[in-house]
Amino acid sequence: MNITMKTLFSKKLALCSMVSASLLVSSIAIATQSVKQYPPKDPGVINQERIAYWLKKRGDLAKDANQETINKAVAKYVQRASANPIALKFSTPNVRKLSNLSSIKNKILAPKTVKVLTVLVDFPDLPFDDNRLSASDTNMFYSSYTVEHYRDLMFSTNGFNGPSNQNLQSAYQYYQQETGNDFFLTGETFGWVTADSDSDVYGENDPENNDSDKGATDLVKQAVEKAVAANSINLADYDLEDPFDLDGDGNLDEADGFIDHVNIFHSSIGEEAGGGVLGDNAIWSHRFFVNATGSSTTMGYEIPGTGIKVFGYTIQPIDAAAGVVTHEFGHDLGLPDEYDIASSADGAPVGYWSLMASGSYGGSLSGDKPTTFSPYAREFLQQRHGANFMSQTTVDLNSLDGAPQSFDLVEASEHFTGTNQIKVTLPNPQITFGTPYAETYQYHSGQGHNLTNELSFELAIPDSDTVSLQMKARWDIEQDWDYIQIRANGTALLGNMTIATNPQGGQYAQYADVVNYISGKSLEQPNPEGVLGWQTLSFDMTAFKGQTVTISAYYYTDSNTGEYGFAFDEITLIDGSTSSYTDGAEIDGSVTLAGFKRITDTIDGEPQNYWVQLRSHNQNDAGLSSRGYDPGVLIWFADQNYSDNKVDEHAGHGFIGVVDADQNLIGLRSSQTQVRDAVFSMFAQTTYNQDNHLANNTQFKDTNDYSSPDKPAAGLVLPKLGFILDVTAQSANSSTATVELSKGNIPVSASFTSAKSERSVTFSTTTTGGSLVYTYEWDFGDGSDVSTSSSPTHVYAADGTYTVSMIATDNQAESSITNQQIVIDTAPISAYTTSVNAEIVTFTNTSTGGIGTVTYAWDFGDGSTSTDESPSHTFADDGSFEVTLTITDAESRTSSSTTTNVIDTTPNASFTSSKNNLVVTFINTSTGGRNGLTYSWNFGDGSSSTDQSPSHTYAAAGTYSVVLTTTDGSGRAVTNTQSLNVQAQPEPVASSSGGGSINWIMFALFGLISLKRKRT
Repeated sequence: MNITMKTLFSKKLALCSMVSASLLVSSIAIATQSVKQYPPKDPGVINQERIAYWLKKRGDLAKDANQETINKAVAKYVQRASANPIALKFSTPNVRKLSNLSSIKNKILAPKTVKVLTVLVDFPDLPFDDNRLSASDTNMFYSSYTVEHYRDLMFSTNGFNGPSNQNLQSAYQYYQQETGNDFFLTGETFGWVTADSDSDVYGENDPENNDSDKGATDLVKQAVEKAVAANSINLADYDLEDPFDLDGDGNLDEADGFIDHVNIFHSSIGEEAGGGVLGDNAIWSHRFFVNATGSSTTMGYEIPGTGIKVFGYTIQPIDAAAGVVTHEFGHDLGLPDEYDIASSADGAPVGYWSLMASGSYGGSLSGDKPTTFSPYAREFLQQRHGANFMSQTTVDLNSLDGAPQSFDLVEASEHFTGTNQIKVTLPNPQITFGTPYAETYQYHSGQGHNLTNELSFELAIPDSDTVSLQMKARWDIEQDWDYIQIRANGTALLGNMTIATNPQGGQYAQYADVVNYISGKSLEQPNPEGVLGWQTLSFDMTAFKGQTVTISAYYYTDSNTGEYGFAFDEITLIDGSTSSYTDGAEIDGSVTLAGFKRITDTIDGEPQNYWVQLRSHNQNDAGLSSRGYDPGVLIWFADQNYSDNKVDEHAGHGFIGVVDADQNLIGLRSSQTQVRDAVFSMFAQTTYNQDNHLANNTQFKDTNDYSSPDKPAAGLVLPKLGFILDVTAQSANSSTATVELSKGNIPVSASFTSAKSERSVTFSTTTTGGSLVYTYEWDFGDGSDVSTSSSPTHVYAADGTYTVSMIATDNQAESSITNQQIVIDTAPISAYTTSVNAEIVTFTNTSTGGIGTVTYAWDFGDGSTSTDESPSHTFADDGSFEVTLTITDAESRTSSSTTTNVIDTTPNASFTSSKNNLVVTFINTSTGGRNGLTYSWNFGDGSSSTDQSPSHTYAAAGTYSVVLTTTDGSGRAVTNTQSLNVQAQPEPVASSSGGGSINWIMFALFGLISLKRKRT
């Protein structure tokens, strides 16, 4: 498989920000302690039905609103959700080491116990025992929200009492079922404590910071501090782990001075479910950190008198069910969200199939039966924490050549016997990166998150005052947050395109000393070469003359948002006009590589794989039935070339998603609904509203189209490698199944696209099928040498039509031949547009074509000329003028265009007026003229004015002849005369009857009052 550079590198590349400490990591900002940090608003816990309910109840939405109006109101509401505020950028150095899945050492499979400090907190304006809730406000309504209720919700081994006295699953039971009784969620619950301030101090949305809750971290600090003081809690009992390996000894199962797990419940409905009576001032459920400074000595908040700090926490609402609790605790354990964190209308193809997507709302009470983790999450949790989250069989796709191989599966919720998921690993995709500047090889920084890569070599600097280090380079680097420096003996060199200081340094300590760096895009710098944007970098080396120094390229990236990085070639040491050192990356071993790589025009992409599960309606998957999800064999596709599931940005691609076996749309509904029938099964689907295709499907072939073309957000674009899965047996309740895995032969298929810049053409290939790795032969149709690059750049010597032939060959010598005609037409074409303002005309050059530097010659038809590209010209006289633009390119080819321009600057006198009784306001609308206009008004009553737009008060009503004379700077005068009828407002007429009646009434009342006083 071949992926273009643009497709891959426009994404968040490394999956590292998505795993374990990754969610923790990406949430730890490098900041000074004075920097205010704002928590995310977890889109994964949004409850749209409850949002609509509360919008209506609070009067923000009409009770009889139609569905379209409701949908719009809810869509507007959920836009405030945000998984990535600016605070989620950086980490401590040790945490960065833990952020890559591939770097996590598998823990020995053994039972795991965690201890959680749970605190209940209410507000002065919303006490827990006066929460203003009624039974219709929430499915989890209780007349009293006691400490015992939350203790049982979190830790009970037997479940807890539901609103109707039914037995509901606790968070402890969920994690027990997910691990075959191997993960123990223990702890204690304390409360209620009351916050220092009303709810708005903590939950009010800040429009300047992604509408984040302003004081959520302050609420956490107060809650824990008050609970410890009121209950004499020994916090050492809750500090058993070192999840960030702060001391760097590799032991994560030791105290580190921080409370391991803090879980907060507040006294309101969560903002993610409408906010209850608090509305926008409610806290949105989330996972975040207190005082994330990025330093192990300053991060967190020390609880007075304990020597132990609160740092990471989760927070949920008063009516939380097990689903929200287990989802947020999944973040606590290091898991990312698997839904579309950008909250797109359609959403990603995961839905209720995973707790870390919509599965937190499984069950009839919207969260009483959360569904299981995805296979991605299970693999991570088992590697990171050691408990029995999965029983996985791993199969390499290339091992499936030959006869199909049969595998037995047990349902995903079964953790005691059998295999509950299969991982099928795939060859890494080839990434088309772009050709080197010269010859075959170039150096590349690497791409991804949390990088500190380096390339270095020794260099003797001549004893000269004109010596400089030069190189050809191109880059696409997240502006300021990521950067590259060219250094000499560790000192960042000043260059022609370096940035002196980093603007983030004033706020984030990580950048305070970052100077003389390169960031942004080379294509956006002046005069980039070709479509890839090569630039010439030059660094003054005179400060090191006569010395032998270590030259290094240092590349730094943060924990999210990364592009392709930095590529460079043709390193040269220039002394005047003499070069004393050249490295074109053609000789292996000429530099020391520590993260950088020496590459051609392709690089290996990140790993991809399939996961196969059997999903049922049993145990932790019982919640699927309430959402209309059918049981069967579920295929997942994981692609580490993407770090999120933002389907609006990259529909068909994401870091994890399910393959929908039924590609027939269910109405126009979201991805969450489209994948309800995603399983491959031996049984027909169950009925569902608007689902008109209920036939089962037992076979998956990656050559089929699973991209959902009519709703791309719900589909996946899969590599065509020949992978086939057949469901050959399945029990009636889907507790067991047998699948056959095989690999078919897919012929090599190749195509290419091209991008032209003058006579330079860059070609990009897309190759599928066959057997990796591919080789290429290009015939450019002009008799030039054959190229073996996957994405060559070729410069044609002359215009013309050329037939380009590309042969792609796999490692089994199977080939695909593609031919295309390329038209090279660089003839200059002169063209321009005009904008006229009186005698001044602005000419905008719209010419195209030409080779090299193009020159411009303007003849304005009045004896004046210009060589500007887009000039402005002032015509001295009125009249018609033929203006000619002649352009000439570097090959002396010319093109001319002529238009007739009419210049008429005759002044025009015009005006309008508005009347208010005898006061008239005149509005001057005169135009034209040269060198400005002057005005003379005659109001027709003997009065006059020279104001541009005067007001005049007439002495009496009547009809007046108003004359405006407009004169330009050349003495040309024009007049405009208008007849104006002015009327005065009539004097008010007194009403003797009306006024007299009132006077008689007042007189009578006065008499009665006087009479009464006399009698008393």
